[in-house]
Amino acid sequence: MANGSILAVGLNPVMQKTIVLPHLWENEVNRSDSYLFSVAGKGANTARVLTELGSSTIHISHAGGLFHQTFLDMLAGEGVTVRAAQSHSEIRLCYTLINSERHTVTEIVEEAKPVSDDTDAQVRDLYLEALDTVDTITISGTKAAGYRDDIIPWMVKHGSERGKKIILDVKGEDLLASLPFSPSIIKPNLKEFSETLFPEHTFREHETDEHVLMAVKEKMIALEQEFSVKTVLTQGSKAVYSLEKKEVIETPVENVTPVNTIGCGDSFTAGLAYGLHYGYPLQQCIELAIACGRANALNLKPGTIAGGDIPLHTHTDRLRATSGGAQHEKVMT
Repeated sequence: MANGSILAVGLNPVMQKTIVLPHLWENEVNRSDSYLFSVAGKGANTARVLTELGSSTIHISHAGGLFHQTFLDMLAGEGVTVRAAQSHSEIRLCYTLINSERHTVTEIVEEAKPVSDDTDAQVRDLYLEALDTVDTITISGTKAAGYRDDIIPWMVKHGSERGKKIILDVKGEDLLASLPFSPSIIKPNLKEFSETLFPEHTFREHETDEHVLMAVKEKMIALEQEFSVKTVLTQGSKAVYSLEKKEVIETPVENVTPVNTIGCGDSFTAGLAYGLHYGYPLQQCIELAIACGRANALNLKPGTIAGGDIPLHTHTDRLRATSGGAQHEKVMT
């Protein structure tokens, strides 16, 4: 069993305003008496859920501007150890509008301002310092403008060279350039995986046509053979795909009526990392990850599982005590 902490890296921090509306009417005044303000972003969400699961967690990011200290203080108040480089740029704001009438979630996302010229070097120093105290690493999301193109592959390289378990929730060139350094698990969603590995094709959201699944299966096998990397693909509320003995396994996801779906993917990453960190078999890691995503969906605050109507402490105790995993089906052989 691992003794060190888990490091959650996210290079695009967010301050999130979540607003619940009884109705959402365009071109009208919409009033709400149910709203909250929180730290978000894929790395921060992952770090917070890991902390709620009971892991000692370090979050590396950057911060600057009006909400610099607020970002640090709010995460520290939630038990997350934060190591943030100075970005000399404002942390972006994002807004979630929840329409209670239709159970819809609308996200308004600000693009990040570029970080300063020395932020990249600061983050790399923080990362190298953290490697001495962690056993497992998650790297999530896109990076803000201003970072060098190679920072995420560089992190994977240095982590792998020191024997760290690494989960990558990234896409595009960041993913492709990281594969030669053999992260433990890559966790894009099915659409991101398809667009990254099959750029010459166009895929619809949540597409599961047979020719797509065959291409995905072959690529998952090829990546494991060439780079010793395992692939876990999510599809929102649909089944999770993983690879076991050259067979694609489909693990179902229980449907729920969500309160807020923002942060579900990050919560999934946290559950996956927690299981990997403590040596669970992959299928048990996926089972815990799905439970975390479900718990997040039942909370108003994004990137949190506390109070999500799932007894996660019981769930993790059961996973530790048993060798069985979730019920799953082979979808291709």
